Amino acid sequence: MYHMFLLTSASLAFCTSFALAADEPSIIQPSEVIAKEINETEKVKVVDDAQTINAAIIGAYKNNPALQQQRYAVLAAHEQYVQATAGWRPTVDASASMTEAKKIASGTTKETSSYPGFSGGTSNTRQGALTLNQNLYQGGQTTASISKADQSVRSAWASLQSTEQDTLFKAVKAFLDLLSQYAQVELYKASKIAYQKNYEAAVEKRNIGEETQTQVANAEAKLAEAEANLRTAEAQLEGLKATYTQITGLQPAAQLKKPEPPSSLLPGDLQSAVQLAKDQHPDVIAAQFDHLAAQSETERIGGGLLPVVDLQAQTTRNEARSRLEVGNSAQDAHYNDMYTNNQLMLQVKVPLYEGGAIRSQKRQAHETAVQKRVAIENARTQVVQLVVQGWQNYQAAKKNIENYQKQVNASEVSLEGTKQEMAVGSKILLDVLNAQAALLEAQLKLVQAEQAYILEAYRLMSAVGLLNAKYLKLPIEYFNPELHYQVTRGRF
Repeated sequence: MYHMFLLTSASLAFCTSFALAADEPSIIQPSEVIAKEINETEKVKVVDDAQTINAAIIGAYKNNPALQQQRYAVLAAHEQYVQATAGWRPTVDASASMTEAKKIASGTTKETSSYPGFSGGTSNTRQGALTLNQNLYQGGQTTASISKADQSVRSAWASLQSTEQDTLFKAVKAFLDLLSQYAQVELYKASKIAYQKNYEAAVEKRNIGEETQTQVANAEAKLAEAEANLRTAEAQLEGLKATYTQITGLQPAAQLKKPEPPSSLLPGDLQSAVQLAKDQHPDVIAAQFDHLAAQSETERIGGGLLPVVDLQAQTTRNEARSRLEVGNSAQDAHYNDMYTNNQLMLQVKVPLYEGGAIRSQKRQAHETAVQKRVAIENARTQVVQLVVQGWQNYQAAKKNIENYQKQVNASEVSLEGTKQEMAVGSKILLDVLNAQAALLEAQLKLVQAEQAYILEAYRLMSAVGLLNAKYLKLPIEYFNPELHYQVTRGRF
């Protein structure tokens, strides 16, 4: 097992932290390059065999399957715009048919025929048509559909940003959980060593009559408890490693560097944080675009009550060949008819009564739009609650570190004093064992407090809506759906 922290007599000191990369990363290109970026599973390189929290975040950004799935959903949503704009474009259809027929004369038809020896005939008919339909007016449905598609796409972008935030926060938590568990394992190891020394010393003193069997049993019980705690902590560590790999796509390195909380990236006060969350949190933005899309859907349905004007142009080519059989092929009659028919038609359709279905759908869509408008305020209240809670947790976690550090220092002084008092006979071994247990508990709380301080900083960043690759200035290529959208919307 590799050591992640250096344990001093005063407290638990963490490894050196790192600074966020300051260089502005490049932007990826659209279309096939975006698909390639989604499919890439290239692992983040680890420098000096020590992973940082940024490495975990980058790994999740590049490798997390849930985030990749949402990216593909966004690319699929871009096609809604192309489908909506199809209402302005003409449709062109080509059709062709060919008919072979043979007639056999008999009975009265054969006897009364004006052709002596008439026995029937054959015919061959061919027809081809080219039809163009162009909608000129559809009650504003096409315009409303285009608007709805565009708003839906932008809502999908905001949802992607929300998924990105959730994914990056999971990566941060997985990293910090693993970092903290490494520290706890080291503490449990140190605790086991201390209890082992106490037990061995108690056995030696018992053998020379300076310690009772009861004290030896107490030391043995504490040693057994320390071993159990260590085994449990190591098992939990393996589980956290699996979680880390699942979220980031990376194998944990031999060492993890403790980061500093991203205080410089957070708002300076609670009021600023709340305002930022109201203005730019992805959930709020998605709710706003959902409302606009619902309004456009109401207009689209309402267009079904207005007239529809279509223009149709068609050209038809017909060719009919026939032959009448009169007994002698030299006397057969042959016919070859061909004609071309061109027509242009302007069609106006005015709905007079549709059974009330469209009016009902319009009312339903209107109520849905009202619901979406209320959802905007609901999203705002939710993010404000998260920001306020996150702000308070962040401030509390910051203060807890100082308090738990004091507790660790006091517990160390208490343990040392208890040992000295036992040496002069005023304390017994059980008192020393209890003092060691108190120190271990204080050290564990300090580790958890330091983890919580960093975690709450990132949680606050997520609540405000700033936990994304661009804001963190990660040195990677960003997934940019806008470039793909600009390419896609021009296709037809």
